[in-house]
Amino acid sequence: GNNPNSRKGFEEALTEVEQELVSSPGDYFLGSDVSIVDFMFMPFLERMAASLLYFKGFQMRPNPQYPAVEKWFAAMERLDSYVLTKSDYYTHCWDLPPQLGGCISTPEGAPYENAINGGRALTGNNRDSWNVPLEPDLGGVEPDWNFLNQDENAAKREAVERLSANSAAIVKFAARGAGKKGMPPVMAALSDPNASSSDAVLVSVDAVLRVVCLDLLGESNANDEGYTDLAAGIGKGGKEHLENVVQSVAYLRDRIGVPRDMRLPAARQLRAHLNVGIGHLLAAIDAMD
Repeated sequence: GNNPNSRKGFEEALTEVEQELVSSPGDYFLGSDVSIVDFMFMPFLERMAASLLYFKGFQMRPNPQYPAVEKWFAAMERLDSYVLTKSDYYTHCWDLPPQLGGCISTPEGAPYENAINGGRALTGNNRDSWNVPLEPDLGGVEPDWNFLNQDENAAKREAVERLSANSAAIVKFAARGAGKKGMPPVMAALSDPNASSSDAVLVSVDAVLRVVCLDLLGESNANDEGYTDLAAGIGKGGKEHLENVVQSVAYLRDRIGVPRDMRLPAARQLRAHLNVGIGHLLAAIDAMD
């Protein structure tokens, strides 16, 4: 809730965690070697770092009041066994509410919520989300995964590999954005296991994803002119068809999960580049008015 005593109690508990880590002879709770204690704490602290920022505006990472906690996070991120399971703030903050029965937002969390969501709307009509070029550390909101030692081009290639490895199923999934919602509805806002896809947009959605992949790979035929030609071709199906394709691409963008689909650097690149495609489609829609 919004009880100030709850925040005070949490800060006191986190200070105790900080003190335990300060007193440790190593980076982990019990010393220089990772233990079951670290793995028991990690799922909770990882989700807290995301959700408390998103819903309450409380920033755990980085926070100068808790340097040992930050050092511990960094030590955990050197472990391949942990990194394979590590999620991002966006994924956590959308999958936690249905697990917990809901989360209560405060005004202090609103700017962070907006940043983590990239300013995007579920309808896909927000043009300001996840822009290219990407800001480091999401503008100071979420630490980049520099521990991967992966440059921007490698992240883009990872996104292309993950998108192309199962392309037909991904196109079909994206087409749910123009299809019918499933029944009965489910509590998770981004989940609809019973939704049906629209076959009418499959070819166009596939074309958008192909151009996005070319753009991620730096191919010259995926420049603004290439996107414009793509939008013009899809636009031959009419304004409603264009709108349905936008809804489909946005549906996919909003459901890229970390680590289920790919790691965060690749996910950020794909979300942003899908928005490039969406932007050109929206421009074509505007031109029809």
